[in-house]
Amino acid sequence: MRNILIIHETMNGGGAEKVLCDILANFDYERYCVDLLLVYKKGIHLNRIVKNVNVYSIYEQDKPLVEKILFNIKPLLDIWQKRKIKKIVKQNTYDTIISFMEGVAAKYHSFVTNYASCNISWIHCNLSQNHWSEKYWRSIKEESGFYQSLNHVFCVSTGAKSEADLLFHLLGNSSVLYNLIDWKDINKKANMNEVSKNKFTICNVGRLVSAKRQDRIIEIAKMLKKKGLDVDFWILGTGTLESELKNKALEYDVSNMVHFLGFQINPYPYIKAADLFLMTSDTEGYPLVICEALCLGKPIVSTNVTGVDELLANGIGVVCDFNVEEIVNEIIKLVMNADVLSTYADLSERKGLEFDKQTILNRIYSIIQ
Repeated sequence: MRNILIIHETMNGGGAEKVLCDILANFDYERYCVDLLLVYKKGIHLNRIVKNVNVYSIYEQDKPLVEKILFNIKPLLDIWQKRKIKKIVKQNTYDTIISFMEGVAAKYHSFVTNYASCNISWIHCNLSQNHWSEKYWRSIKEESGFYQSLNHVFCVSTGAKSEADLLFHLLGNSSVLYNLIDWKDINKKANMNEVSKNKFTICNVGRLVSAKRQDRIIEIAKMLKKKGLDVDFWILGTGTLESELKNKALEYDVSNMVHFLGFQINPYPYIKAADLFLMTSDTEGYPLVICEALCLGKPIVSTNVTGVDELLANGIGVVCDFNVEEIVNEIIKLVMNADVLSTYADLSERKGLEFDKQTILNRIYSIIQ
């Protein structure tokens, strides 16, 4: 029995947390004993963690005031964080330590890499486009040194790997590992509830933050309304821009078209019920929600972010530039042509059947041994 420690920030409603839950749900607990250390013990996915996993936390809920004060004094913050994690993680307790995401999880991991013989980390996005993790490190040199020191770095797409290799000067210790996608579970959950629609409906799922660019959806709705097309948009998610986006929908007079449905623990019935799935992001690593839409056989229109070129290669879906007018034109083609829409649905369904969770698990096992 090998002992594994996984470090992650929270179990909030992001794609990485869903993937982590799916990995843990399918892990081989006859071979591995798994501990999950959360920096903050909170998030809607907490109750999805299987009982085989021992869950610990550095903080019960939010960041304490002292850490907020020290955040811009990195040498003192390092001392504080190192002390916090070393109270929980003891040397020689684990065979493998994994940080499942960039940023704070990776930073805490950096303090205990000498505590295990094998160290692995995940990179979930294209950091050259959105280097959000750099604020947790003293310098790019320090962050690069962490990734260079690891036994292995898993990147969720070819694009994410290429950029990580360049950014951190990785030399042979990185590889592409696509997110684990549980086709059977997604389709089972999609049939748990029946969702009705009144007209041609376009679905988007994602946090309401700047990188996801749901403001484009409101502009698209305005343009479609001007052209006389009567469609509905479902936006599933919450985030810091929720009020701003709702106000924009009011300003553009499309509140009757753009429906904010909030965070849904089970978004799959909505994706299944919709006629089209739309992603408008500026940056991604390997968009999990696109994989889920493929599993449900949805026609897809997406901006050309990292990972989409791999998922929708060979014309499986419609890939657009970041220009709203181009997205509108592609949507109109699909709304007006049922045969083309049906063809994309068939292509998506076939692609979705290719996802094989056991292949992903076997790759992970091969590294942690």
